[in-house]
Amino acid sequence: MKVQLDLPEFRVEQYTHHENGNVTDEGLCAGCGLERYGLMAKLHPVGWLHAEDEDGNPTCLQKAIDKLTAPDPATAWTTVARHVAKYPSRHDAATIRAVIRELLQLVEAKRGDAL
Repeated sequence: MKVQLDLPEFRVEQYTHHENGNVTDEGLCAGCGLERYGLMAKLHPVGWLHAEDEDGNPTCLQKAIDKLTAPDPATAWTTVARHVAKYPSRHDAATIRAVIRELLQLVEAKRGDAL
């Protein structure tokens, strides 16, 4: 199943948050640890990630999504559900229904494993 998420995003040329002369991690990408620049997108619960790459390499956002979907689909759907719950007005009814349907299937599968 494919669901399109409307992730919060912003574009910056250069962003660094200084506190007492030290760079804090608030201004860093949650994926690579580098400063925020270019197009950034927020993926819950990961944080702000680079969403575009000028060299055509996979972005931090794409790498985070790949990590979520590879080992365990339940983790991926839980992450999607958190995002949809936090920003429900950004998503259409079909997306919300799809997320609820997948979560119900996960619950039913876990209940079946417990029996």
